[in-house]
Amino acid sequence: MARIRSSSSSSKFRYCNPSYYLKRPKRLALLLIVFVSATFFVWDRQTLVREHEVEVSNLTDEVHRLRDMLEELKSKAVPNDPVEMQRREKVKEAMVHAWSSYERYAWGNDELQPQSKDGVNSFGGLGATLIDSLDTLYIMGLDEQFQRAR
Repeated sequence: MARIRSSSSSSKFRYCNPSYYLKRPKRLALLLIVFVSATFFVWDRQTLVREHEVEVSNLTDEVHRLRDMLEELKSKAVPNDPVEMQRREKVKEAMVHAWSSYERYAWGNDELQPQSKDGVNSFGGLGATLIDSLDTLYIMGLDEQFQRAR
């Protein structure tokens, strides 16, 4: 006697019936593997998100702590300490001396060789000193030199 299939509506839901998989162990194994893999993927993603949120929270706390320390240091600093002002001027003079020597003898080269007063391209000719000193010139308030270097 031939097997008669039940109505088409029951065939749609045959994959939901556990007996379907008990009769087909390979499909049951495949279903378990897919389920376990999906679970690991979702679990791993959630763990990464939680770790990221914790790291962001820690960094935010650190930023607030550093801001508080900076404000505290600003309030304690003596703005017109004569020794500190002298030191700043000496550092600025040294920078101007080094920068003017670089401009005169090695403009556009990577480095200045101070004894031979020659420019050397030891970093492939990228103008390493020029690029490296831009922030120093700006911070020290040497606007004219900064504009020429830029």
